[in-house]
This record gives sequence, C-alpha cells and structure tokens, in this order.
Amino acid sequence: MGKKLIPEGKWSRITLLWSFSQFVIISIIECFIIYRNINNKKYYSEKLNDEKDKDAKNFTALIVYQVLFIVALAYQLYLTVDTLLKFSTIDLIALSVFNSMCLLYSITQYTQAKSIIKNLNEKIELNDTLKNEKLYDTTIYEYINIGIMIVFTIGWWYITFRLYKVFGWNVFKQIGADISLKKRLKLFNILVTLLKLTVFFIDFLFMVQYFTLVLNYSDLKDLETMELIHDLAIPVIVIIGTIFGFVAVSTENRLFLGIYIFTLCAVIGFMCSTFADIYLGDTDKYVNARISLTVTITCTVILCLITYGVSLINFKNFGLGIPKSINKTNIQQGQSESNQQKRLSID
Repeated sequence: MGKKLIPEGKWSRITLLWSFSQFVIISIIECFIIYRNINNKKYYSEKLNDEKDKDAKNFTALIVYQVLFIVALAYQLYLTVDTLLKFSTIDLIALSVFNSMCLLYSITQYTQAKSIIKNLNEKIELNDTLKNEKLYDTTIYEYINIGIMIVFTIGWWYITFRLYKVFGWNVFKQIGADISLKKRLKLFNILVTLLKLTVFFIDFLFMVQYFTLVLNYSDLKDLETMELIHDLAIPVIVIIGTIFGFVAVSTENRLFLGIYIFTLCAVIGFMCSTFADIYLGDTDKYVNARISLTVTITCTVILCLITYGVSLINFKNFGLGIPKSINKTNIQQGQSESNQQKRLSID
C-alpha cells in the first residue's frame, strides 16, 4: 500500500514533496500564529471582563478560521495524492486553483485579524506601552505566511504545466478514440472533481465559519422558528445533499443526482441570503467576519454555479455506462501506468 502512494516519475515525486512541504511549513507557521492568538485572546478577555462580549467572541472565531486554514492544507495534500494516483489532468488544474484560493484565504485571514484586533484595542483603549508588554504581535508571521503561500502557488502552476503533458495521454489510454465517450468521461471527471472542491468549500470552509459565527453571536433559545430554519436546518440539509452527490457519481443514479442539484440551488439561495444579511441586515453580527465570509461566499457561489451546470449535463448522460467504462479501463491502466509515466517523464 505504501508503494502505491509513492508515484513513479520525477515530476510526480516532486509534486508530492512540494505538497507535503507546503503542508508542513505553512502548518508550523499557522500553529505559531494560533498559539500567540490564544494568549492574546486570554488578555483581551481579562481586560474586557465579559465572556459574552461580541468582539471577544469574534477573536475566538478568528482562531477557528486559522485552524480551518490548516485543514485546507491537509485537504490539498489529500487532493495531491488522489490526483497522482489517478493521473488526472482535470484534478491537476483543480489542485492549482484550490491552492490559489488558499493564498486568497491567507490574505483574507490577515485582513480580518487586523480588523478584529483594531476594534478590541479601541474598546479597551490600549496604549502602545501596554501593547508591547502584554500582547503578541503576529503581523510579521502573517506576512511570512502570505509570502510563502505566493511562492508555493506559483510553484503549483509551474508543476501543473510540467505534469500536464505527463498526464495528457491518460484519457486517450483509457478510452481510445471514441470521441463521444471521451466527452462524457471528461464531463463525469469534472463533476467528480467539482464535488471534491464543493465538499470542502461548502461543508467545511463556509459552514464551519457560519456555525461559529451563529453560535458565538446568538443564543439559540432566543431564535425564532424561521431563524432556526435559516441558521441551522438549511445548512444541515445542504451537508446531507453533498452526500447524495457522492452517492450519485458512484452509482450513476439520476435520482440522487437530482437531489444534489436541488441542494445546490438551496446552497446558492442560502448564501445569497447570508450575503444580503451581511450588508443589509444585522451588520453588527458580521462586523468582524464580513471580509472572510464575503470572499468565501463569492468563491463558493461561483463554484456552485459551475457545478450546477456540469451536474445538469451529467444528469442527461447518466445511464450511458460511464462509470462502467472507467472501471473496465482502470484494470488495463493499472498494468501499464507505471511504465507509461516513466517514459513520459523523461521529457
């Protein structure tokens, strides 16, 4: 099993090492930032002397967002291994896009942290002397984090360019010259890749941020029925819908895919409602999470719209034996992919 996780070919091995190095380096820096922010949170809580203060709770949410960034790095490591094992050019491009979004998130994280700390300092009327004595400044580490992410993101796009021709023969090797099957297989693979991206952006990145904000800001006992449905019931339905999406592609089931398409509509509607609430509704609730949620919602809605369109096309194609053709050719692929990549990686 261990040998199967170590890909053949120079550039595939470089890719795995690049991904693992990114995960380790950025995670170490992020853990250091989180440790300092935990100490800062204790200081602010003592100064405010109010555990229910919304700004102090937003600082807790900030730490949660930073933990999510580490989860994102772990997820990109999983995507890397999955991409190398499948020799998928589609997954390869998606991986570079995902890392570009992680770079954007790191910038958003710094901007949001700066806003939260500024509000807290103004609230407790912190002077420079006390600030130097009691607080840990994380600005320099945030800059280092962003700088390293820029280097890794540029590296990912270069690796994508190099590996694209290594993986380029994979689809042809699987299905030969059947153009119609090639189109269906490509659309099916795109749907699978989009599912893997949406499960992170919807079920992890957005939902965890949203639940953290709701639980920090609101007392569930005081919420009205419609607010409970909006804040809790709809997100749970969306998460369940994602499960139907994976079941649909694994069983080629139109009913399950139809349910998933319906939940995508619910996701888009829910996020648009949240977006409107951020800027037109209870603005105090989102005051220190506005930037992060805006970036997350924008990226996720775009991703959902693309997934919606691809899902509709695959809904029409389902029943034409796409997964069966993949499984059949994977047996042949397993016998030759090692030698194939060794030969191609010489280029």
